[in-house]
Amino acid sequence: MQTTIVCETSRLLLRKFNENDLEPLLAIRGDPAVMRFSVSGPETREDIQTRYLPACLKRYSRDGFGQWAVVRKSDRVCVGECGICVQEVEGAREFEISYRMRRDCWGSGLATEAARACRDYGFNQAGLRRLISIIESENLASIRVAEKIGMTLQKRASFHKIPVLIYSITNPAA
Repeated sequence: MQTTIVCETSRLLLRKFNENDLEPLLAIRGDPAVMRFSVSGPETREDIQTRYLPACLKRYSRDGFGQWAVVRKSDRVCVGECGICVQEVEGAREFEISYRMRRDCWGSGLATEAARACRDYGFNQAGLRRLISIIESENLASIRVAEKIGMTLQKRASFHKIPVLIYSITNPAA
């Protein structure tokens, strides 16, 4: 199967998901701790196979980007997901960098590395003017990632009826 690499960092490859990613995604999206701050909560194999993966493929076609597999270069294992997704926040169309890592990778800096690569892709390849991250106020690790890639708190908002913080960064070239 052809693997489409989208971004590369010193430790990571970010690539489009494919049907071979079902097991790695289950290890991520099926873990209640990893999915604590998510609209859906933990997902089953069927959820990932019938909803999540098809939605990713649709976003690639429709938007030109979406959530990508975060693959460690050292062992070629998918350890997370990170990407840019179009979201509607309080009636406005936004481009969100979102990230989720397997629990055994927490605290390793991989989420920050992947999110930084997505920020650079959004600004330099996709030509986006502004990027956001939608984060629940209790999700301190995600707040730290957003801040490390240069985002600042813009406002409090509601997303799928959940109170959230909107962190944002503007393209310095815009």
